[in-house]
Amino acid sequence: MVEQKVRPLIDLYLQYPITYLSLSDLYTYEVIILLIYGIIVIFSFCTNFIAIIIFTFGRRSRSELSPFLLNLSVFNIIMTVYCIPFTITSLIFQRWLYPRALCIVLDVFKTFSVSGVLLTLIAIAIDRYCAVKYPLAIKIYSVHKRNLIALLIIWLLSIALAILWSPARSLPMQEKRLWVNSRSLLKSYIGSIDNVTDTSKSDYLLKSLHYQLVDTIQCVPNKNQRPVEVRRTILNFLQTYFFPLFILGFVYLRIAAMLWRRSNDGNNDLNGTTIITNNLFTHESIQFKKKLKQGIKMLLTVVILYAVLWLPMNVFQLCLNLLCYQRVQYHNFCSHGTLLQLLYIASHFLTVSNTAINPIIYGFANIRFRSDIRQIRHCILHCQGRTSFYYRTRFARTPSYELRNSKMNRNLSTINRK
Repeated sequence: MVEQKVRPLIDLYLQYPITYLSLSDLYTYEVIILLIYGIIVIFSFCTNFIAIIIFTFGRRSRSELSPFLLNLSVFNIIMTVYCIPFTITSLIFQRWLYPRALCIVLDVFKTFSVSGVLLTLIAIAIDRYCAVKYPLAIKIYSVHKRNLIALLIIWLLSIALAILWSPARSLPMQEKRLWVNSRSLLKSYIGSIDNVTDTSKSDYLLKSLHYQLVDTIQCVPNKNQRPVEVRRTILNFLQTYFFPLFILGFVYLRIAAMLWRRSNDGNNDLNGTTIITNNLFTHESIQFKKKLKQGIKMLLTVVILYAVLWLPMNVFQLCLNLLCYQRVQYHNFCSHGTLLQLLYIASHFLTVSNTAINPIIYGFANIRFRSDIRQIRHCILHCQGRTSFYYRTRFARTPSYELRNSKMNRNLSTINRK
């Protein structure tokens, strides 16, 4: 009787992967991982949501880059709300917990949000390059119209890339999996069945174990796409990591070279009216260059963090496809499911932490941004009953670049009167 019951459990364990139905089936470290991810999701959503509010209604932090930074926060929220929770819970519970339709569009949203972040960073880099290379010519075009066109291009390209690169990549598949009430008991039982002289321990453990086959939904790569999965992974690495970082690095190196060359040129070849104008505009030019350099340093920090935090995930995906999906000689490495799971979680955690760190760098680290937070918080707490006219004047959008241009115009009028 015992032998008839032993064989099914061993056969099921060897034939079917294990799945988990509730938090009680998880190890303590897996529950801790879920809690940490929950904190990251809440923190990332709150910081990016605050950034959207400030860049929309703030007065002091309003600048030429505000629409791009707001757009960056929108894509970060899309990644935070959709991509992060669904991925980590499916990995921990070893089954898809959500409606089937969400599995189909999972990769679409991932590609869309990542492409949106990268295209926004590239658009910012090109905008800063034009501001340094052609400071006068760029003022001919309306800032709002220029930003609107750039944002429209970013969204259209992100949607196009998501549709082109992620058709039916993941599909919901019905799959039977083994459920046991205690993995620790199962592990002890498997270790005890080799002892053929004393079967009392294995019999006791077997009676304590409850197991059954359950029907699960697995959000897995489409089997018809498996032969080209390696090529897709390589192309995805080039699209979402190598080429964007190469473009960003090249553009910012060009900006750094131009700023360094201009700082060495000094104030050469000044005469007549140019000297007078230079004296009047010296303070404005210094302030403009200072803010420009500060903005470029901030943007470089965002780009470097993206490169560092996304590198482990890209390397892991490449190694997984090249070493494990091609049936090469690395079977021992690929057979360690727990090791692969922990490596994926570690690299995935670094990736998702980027969405929470970004608004801190380009928002909360800025003194004008923090000033707008205090002002809006004060208004929320103390401005009940005010009229709409009060709010329009209180949060009048007067960008810093418009203030700078108005000061320059006043200086020019002073010269003409003289």
